[in-house]
Amino acid sequence: MPTVLHEALVALFRNRPSLAPELLRDTLNQKLPDYDDVDVQDTNLSQIVPTEYHADLVVLLRADVDVFGIIVEVQLGRDGDKAFSWPMYDAALRARMRCPTCVLVIAPDSRISSWAARPIDTVQPGSPFCPLVL
Repeated sequence: MPTVLHEALVALFRNRPSLAPELLRDTLNQKLPDYDDVDVQDTNLSQIVPTEYHADLVVLLRADVDVFGIIVEVQLGRDGDKAFSWPMYDAALRARMRCPTCVLVIAPDSRISSWAARPIDTVQPGSPFCPLVL
């Protein structure tokens, strides 16, 4: 159950949504894109019509418990959607298995491996998503 402090802090941002980008920009020194408006959106992040995501293969390393998950993706060509699906694969497996995870991309072509190895900017400071590429 949320505490009074938790709800008060949420209300602070709900009542003044511009506080979030102001803090990012002015306190955490984050560069934000130009924008004209700030509004509050529905907080339910569930997908009404679920999108199915399927990795090529998931390998789980275990001791007495799950210790590491590896999402294996074979990439034979460029696919702009991977910048959105690879971080989601990693986050979903990490949340499900409750252990560290990575995305391992197997790209037999050097041009594709160079493309796949580029960091994916999630805008989370200090945390671009970087698949491991062979």
